[in-house]
Amino acid sequence: MQKSERAIQKEVMLALSQQGCLVWRSNTGQAWQGKTLHKTSTQVTLGDCRPVTFGLCKGGSDLIGVHSPSGRFLACEVKNAKGKVSDDQKKFLVAVNRAGGIAFVARSAQDAVEALNLLLEL
Repeated sequence: MQKSERAIQKEVMLALSQQGCLVWRSNTGQAWQGKTLHKTSTQVTLGDCRPVTFGLCKGGSDLIGVHSPSGRFLACEVKNAKGKVSDDQKKFLVAVNRAGGIAFVARSAQDAVEALNLLLEL
């Protein structure tokens, strides 16, 4: 059975913490806000509503943090074995690396540690 991205994220967070990183989950998405017109136990109808986006930015990585020994910004996009990295996610990772941060995709805790060590050598 394939591990869920959520399970992999937890393992990656622990592994990166053991490597001297401070790491947080960065949720991104969109919700709706407005005047409640009708509400039941399972449904809400809004009026005068507008979308509210949250998180870093479109394509922002699942995990963000700081590599404590170096002080460098850290971004890790977590995917399961079949997960695909979107174009926006790729652009975010490239931007972080170009700016001097550490950014990579991890499909396991071992992937994360190996990518971290590789990028620290550069």
